[in-house]
Order: sequence, then C-alpha cells, then structure tokens
Amino acid sequence: MQNSSNLTYYVLHRRPYRESSQIVDLFCEKQGRFSALHRVNKKNPALQPFTPYQMQFSGRGDLKYCQHVEINYPSIYSTSSSAVNGGSVKGQFLKGRNLYCGFYLNELIIRLTWKDEPQAELYQVYQQTLLGLLQLENDMQSEPLLRRFEFHLLAVMGYQYNWQQDSDCRDIQANQFYSFDPFSGFNLITVHTHGVPQAQRFPGHALLAIAAEDWQHELSWPVAKHIARLALNPLLGDKPLASRELFKKL
Repeated sequence: MQNSSNLTYYVLHRRPYRESSQIVDLFCEKQGRFSALHRVNKKNPALQPFTPYQMQFSGRGDLKYCQHVEINYPSIYSTSSSAVNGGSVKGQFLKGRNLYCGFYLNELIIRLTWKDEPQAELYQVYQQTLLGLLQLENDMQSEPLLRRFEFHLLAVMGYQYNWQQDSDCRDIQANQFYSFDPFSGFNLITVHTHGVPQAQRFPGHALLAIAAEDWQHELSWPVAKHIARLALNPLLGDKPLASRELFKKL
C-alpha cells in the first residue's frame, strides 16, 4: 500500500462498522479499488463520495486504517478542460440528477472492476466525468459524459466496439440497419435476418453520429444509451443497480 501525498482518493461506497467507524471503498489511480477502515469522530468526520482526498494508511492486514485524511483538490480542479464555463469547481457538490449520475459511476466501478488492480485510465476518465458533471449548466446534459464513461469501462474489460464497422469488418452504412451483440459488436440486418426486435434495429446514421461524437444528432443519445445497456447487462447479471432505481424517482 502506497502512502504518497501526491495520490488522490475518492470514496465509492461506505458502510458503518461497529460504533464509531466506517469501512470505505476507495478508488485511486495507482491502487485501483480497495477497502479501508476510517474512524469517525469530531476531528475525523465521515468521508464523502466525490470529494478528492489525500490519505495515509497504517496496518499490516488486508484492511488498512485511514491514518491521515484531508481534502485536497488536484490542479485539474482549478481549470478543467471539460469545463463548460471554465474556472474552478473547488468546493462544489453534485446535486439533483447529477448526484445520482455520480452514484451510478461508483456502482459500476464496484460491480465491474477487480479489487487492488490499478486502473489509471479508468480513474482519469472517472475524475474527468465528475468534473464534467460539476460543470454542467443543467443536469439534463449528462448523457454524453455517462456514455463516454460506460464505453471506456467496457473497453477496460475487453469490450471495445467499432462504431464504424460491423462484425464482418464492413463499413457501417448510413442507410442500413444493424443489430448489436455485446460480444461481437454490430451485425448488418438483411432480408434474411430473422428474430431481431424492432427496438433493437439501430440505424447506421445513428451509429456513425456516435462514432463522430455528434451528440446533436437526434438519435445519438438514445441509441448510445440503449447499446450501453445491452452491453452492460450480461456483465452485471441479475442483480439490479441501486442507482438506476434512484433515477426512476426523478
């Protein structure tokens, strides 16, 4: 376990432990996802999700103790390239739908990554997504940020989809329709194709818009969301995501 003051840690999940402690699931660039024990008292308040912390740890067992914790915003918070209006987001908090989006990101990481496995690229995308959510002018603009994170997470797990070619390495045609298989990608629908539900027939022009990151296209958001759901469902299994239940309450 590293005790570098240069590392930034985020809380993915927390749960009570005995009378005055909590077990926190942390996410860090160098260490990936791991758990630690944090004692809560007047000097050490409960740790909060989406807040960047610097930490030091003690203990030799599998469960380390958070020995020293302080909020510390890395330089990326001062001027983020993902900013809409520029400027600092230090001290700001996720609210409304964007707060639920943050819980969704955390739950995906917990459910789909291995403990103690470094995830430098995923960590960077996670941090950039949090910053992007903080910078949104309204909380209905989060779709591209969520899709980018979902597809990066899928790529980390070995599922990287080609939005410009089908599974037979043929260029996607704007005037054709395609089905989607989580394990092979896009398949051209022909007159001989049977059994593909209408809701899972994706127009080629929408796939090409997503490939070009054209989120102004009228179908890019709903199609990307549908495909992300189809890709993630086999990996998540039968247990529903708690964060999706939160979205239903909005």
